[in-house]
Amino acid sequence: MQSLRIVPDLRSSVVEEMPATQALLFTSARTDADDELMQDPRVRPFTWGTYVRQLRDPELVVLEVAEPLWFGEWKKAVRYLSLAKTVRPGIRVATYAIENFDAAERLGSRTRAVGLSLRGLDLIAFGTSGAADNYRATFGPALDRIHHAVLPPRIDTCTVCGPTGGTTRERRVLFLGTPSERKGYPVLLEAWERLDPDWQLVVADPSGAEPPALPANADLRLDPPRGEIHELLRTSAVVVMPSVRRPGWREQIGLPLVEGLAHGCRVVTTTETGLADDLRDHPDVVLTTPGDATDLAEGLRGAMQRGAEAPSRDGHTKRDVVSWWLEAAKTPRRPARTGSP
Repeated sequence: MQSLRIVPDLRSSVVEEMPATQALLFTSARTDADDELMQDPRVRPFTWGTYVRQLRDPELVVLEVAEPLWFGEWKKAVRYLSLAKTVRPGIRVATYAIENFDAAERLGSRTRAVGLSLRGLDLIAFGTSGAADNYRATFGPALDRIHHAVLPPRIDTCTVCGPTGGTTRERRVLFLGTPSERKGYPVLLEAWERLDPDWQLVVADPSGAEPPALPANADLRLDPPRGEIHELLRTSAVVVMPSVRRPGWREQIGLPLVEGLAHGCRVVTTTETGLADDLRDHPDVVLTTPGDATDLAEGLRGAMQRGAEAPSRDGHTKRDVVSWWLEAAKTPRRPARTGSP
């Protein structure tokens, strides 16, 4: 085991993307986490005893903890990394940062304390350009001693399904996730009334929450198993993720966006995702104005009228991110700066 990851709010896709040389301890899991995936012997519930035993693995090089702007989890992470550097001197501590909501606004009076605590980190991989800009704006000097890079996710062939070329695409638009206001569901309902009635909308809600209102020619899948989600992604023509900013929240990446492209779908989303700048010129991505039903309808109409291209290999898988950490861990530590972050 070369890397150990401590994960809150574990989801199925995290297990699917694990590198072979990684072990994973989870402190909590989503209700839709696939039971079969959770049986992977490399995946275990977090206990302090298990954690210490993993830290003593002679091959361990990198510990990955939750990102600093996930403040409740970051307070726990500070304890994890402190113990790690006591039990395993020389271990490098890494985080994958994707928060897109203004850091100073999110943290308020805690901003300075978090900036100082960044000294416990050695490696940061930013999952989007939006997240990197967000951290630099608030913690610029504190990042100087930390090896960091922007490694947006690779929009590549799904590792579970394999190549999807030749798959029959239904005249279907897939909304994958909780049909909430912040995910833009009310805007989608308004936009859908303006679109081709021969197309179907499928709302797949892995959380299994209370059934939402549905427009004409729509189907609801509550709490679908992971295999069904992959099947929907393989056979749908378009994935829609019309996120809208809400108080205290902004779309970080958007798993439906990444999974849709990895399965060969066209994707219609908004400029709220932290990947907006990274995907602005992507041939299979349509960026629309958040909260604008007219613009969303136009974006969907365009996506529904043309087929998707083969998945692009630009970007990085989680395996690439871990490989970058392991390579960066070979470099000398940068000296800590003094003064304010």
